[in-house]
Amino acid sequence: YRCKYIHVFMFSDAKMVRTVSFVQSHIFNFEGSLFQEAITLADFDNDGTNELCIGNVAGDLAVFKGNHLCWGAHNLGMITCLGIGDIKNKGDNSLVVITGEGLCYIFDHEYSNEIKSSETPQEGSKKILNHNHKQRFPLNIKQLIIADVTNRGANDLIVILDTIVRIYSWDDDAEEKLKHQDREMYNFERQIDAITVNTSKDGSQSIFVCIPSEGIRILKAARTEKNQFIQWDPLAQNVKLSSPVTDAIGNVRSSVGGGDNMVCFATLDGLLKMYHGDEELWSLPLDNPIFALVKTDIDHDDTDEVIACSWDGLTFFVDHNKNCVKFKFEASVPIRAFCAGQYAMDGSDNKPALVYVTFSGDVVIFYDVQLTSLGVQTLNDYDLDLTSVCDSEVTPPSKHRAKVIRNLLRNISAEGISL
Repeated sequence: YRCKYIHVFMFSDAKMVRTVSFVQSHIFNFEGSLFQEAITLADFDNDGTNELCIGNVAGDLAVFKGNHLCWGAHNLGMITCLGIGDIKNKGDNSLVVITGEGLCYIFDHEYSNEIKSSETPQEGSKKILNHNHKQRFPLNIKQLIIADVTNRGANDLIVILDTIVRIYSWDDDAEEKLKHQDREMYNFERQIDAITVNTSKDGSQSIFVCIPSEGIRILKAARTEKNQFIQWDPLAQNVKLSSPVTDAIGNVRSSVGGGDNMVCFATLDGLLKMYHGDEELWSLPLDNPIFALVKTDIDHDDTDEVIACSWDGLTFFVDHNKNCVKFKFEASVPIRAFCAGQYAMDGSDNKPALVYVTFSGDVVIFYDVQLTSLGVQTLNDYDLDLTSVCDSEVTPPSKHRAKVIRNLLRNISAEGISL
């Protein structure tokens, strides 16, 4: 999985796409089938750096920190989705795991027992996680999000099952800590493809619900005493999707829109659509069907790039200006899950990372992924002085133009661009 890190300098129009490769990678082993929503990068132990959390249908849960397996649990049931966030609203993150059998587990890193394991190839010791809360949930939950969608200043747990969106809130005084009420549920007539949450400029959050043949519906808490949910759907009239939505991602930070976050949708036929509110910013057809959509700041410009992945490992990085760069993950077998975000491979600093899970049981993480720019650059983007590479101050004759261009490229190679 190791290859050279290259920049491709292209003399072309903006519709051309650069291809890049990344060097630094590490392989973990994690056997078993898993769902796309059962993998995430987030800060589980509240130390300011992110861990990789993954669960399979056999009920195995693993949390990798740095270059080794740090925590694990077994016999949980068929894990369909998991997430990390401050679900208890006490300032610390917890790991929420939901199974297809209708069980919800909550794990905190301090509830663990350390053991030595000779079965894992990773160095060091593994700690067995013990859940500190277990609760019965509906069957067949396939996605969860932790966010303050009721706009009450505390996080909620949003889940989807078939045609229903449900909202749970933590209550320390209740026997079932994750409390659900009928008013915090919305039932649609059709199967829900995916959901995402987006934050407006005023700080309020909305749930974007993707429904086949109906477009995108938005649920937003009304400003009432009971925080009753109402349906508000300006996108439903505007989104015309040619195939089902495979994934959606909200809270995409952008330099456009006056501070509002963007929302991006991916469809099975490889189409990306970026929205600001009810306005479509752009639509981008890609080469392959997309099954996973994530976001992270990969070029350190304080805005997010959207990262879309197909089953064959072809990965696209797209910014809010529709600039696109692609990376091909070369593997002998297709991938079964993908995520991206920030990860601390050295244990000290979070840096952009890509995670691919293959059908052979390999979890390949490309860490410290760096891109200086997603836009295609030409010689016009540089303040170049032709006289610096010519023997005279006159414009060089055409027969020497190729030599002049080569010399110019050598002069700017220090900026990270090469042929």
